Amino acid sequence: MPPSITHVVDASALIAYFKGEQGHERVAALLTDERYNLAIHIINLCEVHYGYLRSDGLQKANEAWERATKLFGLLKTTDEDFIKRVARWKVNAGLGLGDSFLAACAEENAAILVTADHGDFDRVQQTGLIRVEFIR
Repeated sequence: MPPSITHVVDASALIAYFKGEQGHERVAALLTDERYNLAIHIINLCEVHYGYLRSDGLQKANEAWERATKLFGLLKTTDEDFIKRVARWKVNAGLGLGDSFLAACAEENAAILVTADHGDFDRVQQTGLIRVEFIR
């Protein structure tokens, strides 16, 4: 695996991959390509966890967490500069807090943001500030 992060993954893309939903093939292809190093921020993994907790219960939520931490690098950045970057994304792009963490991770790592969420990230992609790849 390359040392630097090439892609940051959104909760929507991770859930699609785990549940075999439309677009899961693209996440699988990224994971199996040795040129790429995929990561998820702990805040976005929290979104996955609470999604499973709400729909499938604690055991499935914990299984999703464990599986994700084995497949993806886990980002835990929370220093002041990073949090200010998150705030800028929230204000300037009108993203939710979790999506703002994702965008800040993509920007900070010069990585491709992987998502299924056109609703928020179509307009982010148009800014040209970060690269966005939609899985569907």
